[in-house]
Amino acid sequence: MKHGWTGILLTPLLAAVAVLLAISALGLYRQPYLGAAVQGDRVAAVVPGGPAARAGLLPGDRLAAPGAPAGSARDPLAAAAPGRPLALEVERAGRRAPAWLVPEPLPAAERRMLSALLAVAAGFVLLAGLVWSERRDALSRAFVLLCLAFALLLAPLPRGGPGPADAAWRVAYALATLALPALCVHFFALFPEPPARRARRFGVVRAAWAVALSLFAATLAAEAAGPAPRAWSEALATAAAAWFAAGMGVALALFARSIAEAGSRDARRRLRVAFAGTVLGVAPLAALALVRNLAPERELPFDRWAVLLVLLVPASFAWAMVVHRVFDFRVTLRVAGAAAAVAGAGIALWFGSEALEARGARWPGARAGDVVLAALAAGAALAGPLAHRLRNRAARPGGRGAPALAAWAGALEPARGDGPREILDGACRALCEALRLDGCAALAVADGEARMAAAAGGLHPPPLSRPALRALAGRRAVVPVAESPLDADARALLARSGVRWLLPVGDAPARAVLLLGRRLSGPWLDRLEVESLERLAGRLDAALEHAALRRDASARGALARELAIAGEVQARRLPRRAPAYPTLDCAAATLSSEPVGGDYYDFVETGPREFVLAVGDAAGKGVPAALVLAGVQARFRDEARRAGSPGAVLEALNRELAGFGQPDRFMALLCARVDVRAGQLWIANAGLPPPLVRRRDGRFEEVPAGGLLLGVRPDARYEDVPVQLGPGDLVVLCTDGLTEARRGDALFGAEGVRRVLGAARVRRAPDVLDALLRAVREFSEGPLDDLTVAVLRQLTAAAPAVPRQAGLKPERAAADTTA
Repeated sequence: MKHGWTGILLTPLLAAVAVLLAISALGLYRQPYLGAAVQGDRVAAVVPGGPAARAGLLPGDRLAAPGAPAGSARDPLAAAAPGRPLALEVERAGRRAPAWLVPEPLPAAERRMLSALLAVAAGFVLLAGLVWSERRDALSRAFVLLCLAFALLLAPLPRGGPGPADAAWRVAYALATLALPALCVHFFALFPEPPARRARRFGVVRAAWAVALSLFAATLAAEAAGPAPRAWSEALATAAAAWFAAGMGVALALFARSIAEAGSRDARRRLRVAFAGTVLGVAPLAALALVRNLAPERELPFDRWAVLLVLLVPASFAWAMVVHRVFDFRVTLRVAGAAAAVAGAGIALWFGSEALEARGARWPGARAGDVVLAALAAGAALAGPLAHRLRNRAARPGGRGAPALAAWAGALEPARGDGPREILDGACRALCEALRLDGCAALAVADGEARMAAAAGGLHPPPLSRPALRALAGRRAVVPVAESPLDADARALLARSGVRWLLPVGDAPARAVLLLGRRLSGPWLDRLEVESLERLAGRLDAALEHAALRRDASARGALARELAIAGEVQARRLPRRAPAYPTLDCAAATLSSEPVGGDYYDFVETGPREFVLAVGDAAGKGVPAALVLAGVQARFRDEARRAGSPGAVLEALNRELAGFGQPDRFMALLCARVDVRAGQLWIANAGLPPPLVRRRDGRFEEVPAGGLLLGVRPDARYEDVPVQLGPGDLVVLCTDGLTEARRGDALFGAEGVRRVLGAARVRRAPDVLDALLRAVREFSEGPLDDLTVAVLRQLTAAAPAVPRQAGLKPERAAADTTA
């Protein structure tokens, strides 16, 4: 997704606002109590018995700094500080008289109110950080800027006297005030979903930004020119108040229109809740701003609560934007619990610091409660990015999020014999279920044309044109339709048909394009889902390539008959014995569905306590697969004896197969070098299922090594992955014939292997091998495909030993070949 210049600036802007809030918090003890409400230079109200009343001020008085020209808009109270007498000139009934105002420290109630405002401002920064850590699109950018503008408006202006810092604060405050209505209009033009007819709404957005920036330019000009005439200052304030109220009204009108245009009754019901929260949060604030500028002397009973109610606005939309499955009660409970825990911790720290200060504890240069608020502001800016990092760490293999991703990835694994249509159909169904989409379609791309290959749900999109495919070329990321490089007509056509995202599969040119429909649990994808989709697109690309290669090999490799003698020769080429050691137990077997097959295993001893193991699956069946296998067997033994790493062995075999230039000469092969002395394996994998490790304590681990089939590309690389074994650990290496054994639509799968291994806690390798073969036979309804299984079990801690030869468990079924 394109971030634009706003995306580049938002992260440092988030940190800058957090720093400003911390400065404001640390300066709360310098906030003066005047005992009066002052709007500009006008006294709006006076508290009886307060500093303003003792100075003789009355409502309606005009204040000016001594010597300031009549009508000047310079702030006369800029230098006010607790306990410091402040000289003023009071204009009343056309006459000016001197007065002395002695501000007092903030009363406890006032300080608590300002502390509450700062806490709410920190809450806005927290929401902004959370949303920015989850999503980085146009809607989230508007939302984050909206939260930061609210935070600046709520933070009390620090008191440092006239100077550049004070001027910078005033400029930032003016920018937040004037940009807030435009940000609301911009946000509601995008929310809840990008509209099909964007031109009209974004004309309103452009007009709103034009008004906001014009008023800000006028404010900057007035600030740069020095003290402006009072009339000019009042005109700007009135225009800003009118713009604030009008902009909020336009934003609410756009939101109401979005509710009316919602595509379903359920969507309208959910949006009404957010709309009610928005009205309750924005309407009192807009009314307060308008009344304060038009009638500053009027007292309003809700002036303090109006500011706090603003928190309802971002809270309601953070609910919708971040927690996509918010209507799942368990997720809602977790989110509410986390928010309550953060709020409770902040409240407890603040009151604890206040109690310590009441007992005489002091913080150098600030109050203890103010330090807590400053830390809260800084922590709010860090919470979002840290939460995202923790979620990513939990979602890695072995983390708490791994099971869901593994289940999703498993649903996309194609079965043997599946063609592109079957693979794409399975992907569409899996994505609809995993993402709760109302539909998903897949377009297969061939010769520059995209044709419908599969669909799930109610999505029936139009085919993509050649220009659209060229625009998507080279993209491997999820592309929102509204932000795609397609032309306006193509985007509008896709949006009307219900398509929300495009996911190209494969590099340029793409093999397929997945079209994702609306989400039933919220119209957005979070960053973890986007990253998972991109990884799974890569897996799907490999699956489509393998299916195409298998299909070609099957078509070219069909033979009229099979030679029985070839099976005998092939069986004799398998090792009849496996190396065995006091510390390591080995067993292996191959089952062939025809007289000759493409599966095999091999053990090559390369030292007194070291051997190389191979498990392979040649493309196709019968004689063609056996021919490929025969060449690989001989070359594998030569390469293994040269003591190269498993990855180097596979790369050598791959270069030889790819050099033949025949698309039917490819093979899946796993190579493992076993160091019996150290109890360690190095595994390289070229297209076979990931090896499965069962630890002594019952945990299962998949070895992540993986690469392209041998013979496809001569420059393919294969990584060596180490696996350390401890006493009681068990490793299973197999071809896909084991995991893809079928019973109806169900697969034996990795879960079937785990069930067998879970019941074989203390059994030796040959017994585990027997249990696996027996379980897959009982599971499968029809004849089994070619399959090979090798089992290694670490019996005790690794120790030096003299190798001996032990027979493997023999087993034959039909044309099975076992050793």
